[in-house]
Amino acid sequence: MQTEAQLADSTLASIRKRNTADEEEGEEVRKETTYGLGASYMDNATSNGHGSNLLQHHNLPPAMRHFRNVAGKPAILALSAFSTGACFLGIVNVGLISSELLFTVAPPAFFYSGFCQIVAGILAFVNNDNFTGVAASSYGAFYLAFGAYMVFYTQGFFGPISVVQLEHGLGAMIFGYIIFNTYIYIASFMLTLGLMIMFFFVEMSLILSMASLYGKISTVPGGVFSILLSAAGWYNAASFLFEDMFGRPILFNPLMTDVYMWFKRRRSA
Repeated sequence: MQTEAQLADSTLASIRKRNTADEEEGEEVRKETTYGLGASYMDNATSNGHGSNLLQHHNLPPAMRHFRNVAGKPAILALSAFSTGACFLGIVNVGLISSELLFTVAPPAFFYSGFCQIVAGILAFVNNDNFTGVAASSYGAFYLAFGAYMVFYTQGFFGPISVVQLEHGLGAMIFGYIIFNTYIYIASFMLTLGLMIMFFFVEMSLILSMASLYGKISTVPGGVFSILLSAAGWYNAASFLFEDMFGRPILFNPLMTDVYMWFKRRRSA
């Protein structure tokens, strides 16, 4: 029969083995995610001083545990393309360049912000990353449609319509994307802090842009939020790319689940 000391040692060894297995499983889950930032920052901030972090990588939301890395990380391309188009539009809307040059946005809207996002969305679906697939494909289609609006109008395909009528048509399209972005924004609460902030800026930009197209406000507020969302999008793209290249998080961009748990720990401390 085992002595009491032997039984205690056996129990302790079993607990350590289970904890090690949990940590390894959590690390594998983290590596499989498209965004892959894990809980590194919050873990370091809440370590209990004994080498055991209070936040574990396997606390990833269930929707992120099924991602594969078959086709790279298309979210990086999608965010870069999306942000570039938004920046172009924002610069025009705030008046940094003449609104007459708005039609020069059509080529990059077609090829980079439109086509590249569609490609990124398809690759995301291959990775079983439905969020990036839906968001990138939808906003890629948005920029393709916007570029088509510009080309069709300048070539007279719409017939004798005024600029006001064109703006009202764009406003109707943007209204549909406001509805779409609302549930995308809610879904981003289960991803990273940077993405949640970016989609909030997207929501504000769409609402203010629609209001300006219907003549309720100037184009400046919507342009400001377009520039803000482009900055947030580039930050997210850079954080994902840097982590992929350097093998560790470089820019602060934690998972929202880690942020929630960090606040919970702070409140209970």
